[in-house]
Amino acid sequence: MVNPTTPVYRRRAVLSSIGVGTAVGLAGCLGGDDSESGDDTDNTADGNGDGDDTNGTGTDDLDLEAAEFPADQECAVCSMTAADHPDWNAQAVHDDGHREYFCSSGCLAAYYAAPEEFGGPDSEIEGVWVTEYETGELIDGTEASFVRVTDPDDVDDIMMRNPTPFADRADAEAFIDEFDAYDEDDIITLEEFDMELAELYRSQFFEDDDGNGHNQSLRAV
Repeated sequence: MVNPTTPVYRRRAVLSSIGVGTAVGLAGCLGGDDSESGDDTDNTADGNGDGDDTNGTGTDDLDLEAAEFPADQECAVCSMTAADHPDWNAQAVHDDGHREYFCSSGCLAAYYAAPEEFGGPDSEIEGVWVTEYETGELIDGTEASFVRVTDPDDVDDIMMRNPTPFADRADAEAFIDEFDAYDEDDIITLEEFDMELAELYRSQFFEDDDGNGHNQSLRAV
């Protein structure tokens, strides 16, 4: 186990895509409105203008493969551009063909627990893909192991903290061995993504008693 002075656990020696782009993205997400572009493009999503729809797509015809991240597609939860964060991003597709994109697995967790909060359709989520922590490659989220990271200082991560995805459970176990704060109970699967987990990571995007919620400026956690 490591002591409290051990440096933050990092995915690779260098995260090629984390830098100025991430800093700018986080400034927009943590600082307020990130909608200055004034883009009026209608992306034909259900409810909020985000995401991709394939009208008339039945489950039998659904392509359960990861799609390329559109260059200008906003995260369905925080509204940062998902393609700008290839070391962290994720996506999900419903059984009607509607697909949403996310900057990170934490925003995916929020959407997965309550799609209706973010303009998602009233249909089951059939496929999920997340960026693997060690390799930076998209993997099948339904087969992944996630570490329920709770301390933002433990991972050099976008959006402060996220459930950290691993293709192999053994890699998740090696990760938790680096920290006193985590044990095997903190290794979870997609089936365990519920509202408790969603609010752990993205509570600021769910409506409160004052009606504040999705895409409101982040409050201190």
